[in-house]
Amino acid sequence: MANLDATLWNDWQAQNATNEKRFVPHGTIDLVNRSTPFCDFITPDIIEKFNTFSGDRGILIPVIQDQQVSVVTTPGFNFIPNNLTTSAEYTFVAFDVFSGFRHYPSLYANNVINSNFDRNVKMTNVANSMADTIEGILTGVLDTNRTQLLGFTTQVNQSSGSGTYAFDAGTDILTINKAAQQETMFSSLSTLMDANKLPGSYATVVSPAGLAVQKLEALKFGEANTKNIAAIGMISADDMHNSHNIDANSKVFNGYWVKKGAIGMYSNHPFDFRNSTVVDSAKWSVSDVNLPFIGMKANIYTDSFKANATGLVATGTDTNLIMSAGEEMAVWARFYVVFPYNSDLSTRASDIVKIQGLIT
Repeated sequence: MANLDATLWNDWQAQNATNEKRFVPHGTIDLVNRSTPFCDFITPDIIEKFNTFSGDRGILIPVIQDQQVSVVTTPGFNFIPNNLTTSAEYTFVAFDVFSGFRHYPSLYANNVINSNFDRNVKMTNVANSMADTIEGILTGVLDTNRTQLLGFTTQVNQSSGSGTYAFDAGTDILTINKAAQQETMFSSLSTLMDANKLPGSYATVVSPAGLAVQKLEALKFGEANTKNIAAIGMISADDMHNSHNIDANSKVFNGYWVKKGAIGMYSNHPFDFRNSTVVDSAKWSVSDVNLPFIGMKANIYTDSFKANATGLVATGTDTNLIMSAGEEMAVWARFYVVFPYNSDLSTRASDIVKIQGLIT
C-alpha cells in the first residue's frame, strides 16, 4: 500500500509549500562536500569499502610517517645511511544520524491541511534537523584536528597594514583583528599557510554574516573586474560558507580555514538498504538523490501498518482513525569523516585552522 517511498525525495524540490520553519545554509556540510573530491589519500577501493562495510569492520589506511633523513657530506661505502621508513595505520569511525516520521492518511479526511503537503513538510523538517546534527559532528572533527601551532604571523602582519594575526597556543585559535578583516584577509591567510608548508586551495566556514565584508568585496569588484581580485587573494564566493551551527560568541565571526582535502565525508549503506530488500510491506532502499540539507544519499526504510490512531486528535473520537492505516519512514544517514594522517598535532601544523574575527 505504502505511499511513502524513497523516490519521494526525487521530486521534493518540485513541491510548493508554506512552512513556518526557517531554513538556513548548512555551510559546514557544503564545505566538507566540496573538500571531499580533493581527499587524494582515499583511494577508489577504500571509497567502495566506506560505502559498503559493516560498522563492525575497521577500515585501516596505511601511511608512511614523516622521515628524518640523514644527509652527510662525506661520500663513500661506509657513509651510506640506512634512512629506513616507518609505516603506520589509522582508521575512521562511522557516524549515525537517524530520524523519520509516521504518517496517517486518514487523519486528513477531516483536516484542512492536505495530506501530501503535510507529509512533504515533515520530510523537509526532518532533513533540516538531521543536517543540524551532522554539522555538529563535522564541527567536532574540525575542532579535534585543528592546528595546535602556526608560525610566521609576525611576517604576515607586515603586509596587512594595521591588521594583526595572532595565534594563541592556549586556545589553538588564530585571531584576526578588525583592521585585518578587509579585502586582503584571504591573501594573508593563504600566505600564512604557505609559510607553514601547507600551501593549496582553501575554503572557509564561519558563523552567520561573519564574511559580510569579504563577500561584498568579491561581488563589488568581481563582475566589473575593476580590481584584480586574484592579486588580493580573494577566494571564490562558493568557498565562503556560513553556518548557524557555529556561534559568533560576540565576535565578528568564529569558524575554520580549511584546505580542500583536509576533510571529507563518505556515506555508508548497510546490506539490506543497498540491496533494496522487501519483506511484505517493508522496504529498504538508498535514496536516488542527495537529500536536501544533508547533501548525501541516505538509507530509507518504509513500511505500512494498522493502528488505532484516535489518540492523534484532541477529542479521541474520530471514527476515521479507529481502525486506520499508517505509514512510517526512517531516514538514516551513516557516514565516515576522513582527514589526512598527522602523527603529532602538537608538533606538526595542520591544514585546518580555527579562526576568530575580533571586534576591535
